[in-house]
Amino acid sequence: MNLVSFCQRSAVLYGACFLLLGSSLTTVQSQAAESESRRIEEVIVTAERREATVSDTAISISAFDEKFLQDFNIRNQEDLQNYIPATTIQPYDASIRGVGRTARTLGGDPGVATYFNGVYSEDFGIASTEGGLYDLERVEVLRGPQGTLYGRNAVGGAINFVSRRPSTSEYEAEVKLTVGNYDTREIYYMLSGPIVQDKFALRFTGSDRARDGYIEETSGQGPDINNYGDENYTL
Repeated sequence: MNLVSFCQRSAVLYGACFLLLGSSLTTVQSQAAESESRRIEEVIVTAERREATVSDTAISISAFDEKFLQDFNIRNQEDLQNYIPATTIQPYDASIRGVGRTARTLGGDPGVATYFNGVYSEDFGIASTEGGLYDLERVEVLRGPQGTLYGRNAVGGAINFVSRRPSTSEYEAEVKLTVGNYDTREIYYMLSGPIVQDKFALRFTGSDRARDGYIEETSGQGPDINNYGDENYTL
């Protein structure tokens, strides 16, 4: 092999190495950019009666923001149960780490406290189903005894539902429509904005949901079984 042939082959090998190196660098850069875009955002919670990130809250807690609820189409308590560790949810009650209501009778207090915008609700089912979890800012689930901050009926934990607050500087409006089988018809709407600029604002939300039952009522004396229909308004 003469010197010219050797130099030509060496140039080809060096060129191939540079191409492979450039390709691998591009792949690493794209993966780094992708991981940067997938970075988990911190959810701000008020589980300890003050604003803090989930990682800074000294409680075993699961928190779901509005984007999570929408992306995973979470619309009731059964959907929510799939993402909460150590929690069992029935239509009207919740048990955390096996602690919940012992008997659903007069005087049978719940073992998990439910709060909607800071107001105590004795019935978990009302807070979790009315309105289809529409226009919520977040849901917080606190596991373990929470009696220090939440009083009685929080032996198993506490669940907070927090609505979105109105903006004092911007106007917002939204309408959502859902249709499906069994003649499902659902409409959600929201109107929000300032009444006095940067000082006072209102937010109005509403929902109207209806669905025929999926068990046929053969007697003809009423609608099909397991139907539902409700309206909810919040100001």
